[in-house]
Amino acid sequence: MSRDKTRHNPYDLTTIQGYPESLKVYRIPASKYWYVRMYLKGGPSSGVKKSTRCEKLSDAKEFAINWYEERLIEKRRFANIGSNSFATYAKKFQDRQQRQINRGELVEGVFYNDKLYLDKDILPAFGSIHISKIDYNSVDIFIDELRTERNLSVSSLKKFIICIRKVLKEAEKEGVISSVPSLPTIKTGNLNPRPWFSPDEYKRLLDACRDLRDNPPTDLNKFDETIAKHYPVMFFEFDWGEMYDFIIFMIHTFLRPSEWKFLQNRHIQIQTDTSDHEQLLISVPNPKTMKTKGLTVSTSTEIAADIYKTRILKRHDNPNDFIFFNDIKDREKYVTDRIGRMFRVVCQHADLNADGFGQKHTTYSLRHSALCFQILKTKGEGLFALAKNARTSVEMLESFYLSHLSAQMPEFTQQLLTVQSLGSSQNGQNIGK
Repeated sequence: MSRDKTRHNPYDLTTIQGYPESLKVYRIPASKYWYVRMYLKGGPSSGVKKSTRCEKLSDAKEFAINWYEERLIEKRRFANIGSNSFATYAKKFQDRQQRQINRGELVEGVFYNDKLYLDKDILPAFGSIHISKIDYNSVDIFIDELRTERNLSVSSLKKFIICIRKVLKEAEKEGVISSVPSLPTIKTGNLNPRPWFSPDEYKRLLDACRDLRDNPPTDLNKFDETIAKHYPVMFFEFDWGEMYDFIIFMIHTFLRPSEWKFLQNRHIQIQTDTSDHEQLLISVPNPKTMKTKGLTVSTSTEIAADIYKTRILKRHDNPNDFIFFNDIKDREKYVTDRIGRMFRVVCQHADLNADGFGQKHTTYSLRHSALCFQILKTKGEGLFALAKNARTSVEMLESFYLSHLSAQMPEFTQQLLTVQSLGSSQNGQNIGK
């Protein structure tokens, strides 16, 4: 975070004679170009900035003057555009999102993420423009400037385009534009696979957590000081046995880190098939998307059912008990932060801080591993059923998992002949002890 601030901290701030002091050109370490920024009261956004795409100061000043005068014209025009500005439909779009939240159709996180994209970058660029004037070229220039200025990832750039499209869709619903125009497509290129644990790494992870459970650490010097030394009470009083069960449960339920924190016993049912295999039916209380009508139900493997019956219910058996770390009352943020920190201790103890691409392992790696294990076990078949059960899409599975696992399938299918092999014998020995 501090590194990013340093790369984008302005320096060489210069005013332009004869123009307001609020109009400045400046440079940042992250770019070879001069930038211009200004404060203009009124309109959809008070403070705006832009890359001049000029390396010489004299050229940058000339660009800044023209840009300033264009903003003045836009400000005057904004009053005339009024109800048809991009900013107007951005507000209507967010008002609609608020109503969807009230009806339980949308999670609040989506609203706040869109608001962040709008307020910080999109509205300063498009807020004063008539909604019908937003087209492919203007958005393409906007995205290119974001990429140049902040070196954003492909995933982040796509989210900006999605947010712009949502606002345009709002104008289409009201008949102000006949259709949403074509917008730039960000090519993904070669994506790194999501950070996951191979079967051998998963075994090492369980071994490390079992060692912490059976031999609670007493020497903080062996662990990351940001986790252990700064939180000694939290560190020593932590239940590593519950963490061990948490890891296995997450691997066998496909849950996201955001989905387990509100999961209570009342959200879980045990079902038995014709072969007497028990599985869990999980009514996910806060799925990432709430587009599905009714409850979002996910089915676990039989190992998750065994862990739940033999270990989890012995800790917390009240219907309203949270199934993991029930003593932590702050379920919105603190519980995931704390468990995330302690999970990193397990990764560190197993020497699995990052994957082969340098991506850090987090609790999300457990979900990625669950999906990878299932794809490897089935040799990539039945993706639709897997996607539906894991509350994702076949496209996501093909893009981020299947394409990277194809070459590994011959090597791993023998290790993953059955679901049970992940939690017993070689890969998860003594899961109930």
